[in-house]
Amino acid sequence: MSGLGLLVASFLPFYSDGEQDATAWQSFSVTDLVMAAAVIAALSVAVAVLFRISVSYPVAGSTVTTLFGGLALIVITYRIINPPGSGDVDRAIGAWLCLLAAAGITIGGYLGMQEARATPSAAH
Repeated sequence: MSGLGLLVASFLPFYSDGEQDATAWQSFSVTDLVMAAAVIAALSVAVAVLFRISVSYPVAGSTVTTLFGGLALIVITYRIINPPGSGDVDRAIGAWLCLLAAAGITIGGYLGMQEARATPSAAH
């Protein structure tokens, strides 16, 4: 869900200067590519799990998802702290939603890498 959330949030206003809003796609040249990689990785794992495409891909894909989600989290945080250009802009709702979605992708990827725990069976 966080992958889809990041995709949607990237089209919302990321910065606003009072007169004009800019999305992540309009504001960045590299940050948006890292965000897109995180979205693709997260959605690929979701599709593999949903359609039971592979047994091993969800764990391997979760590793890649954690990497790209973590990178997206770092670059989005950096761009919230240090906006491109003059820096005389307000952070809009898209920036904060992208930050939350990137954190969700990172955490979800990390949890997907964990070994599945067997549920204890009832003693007879």
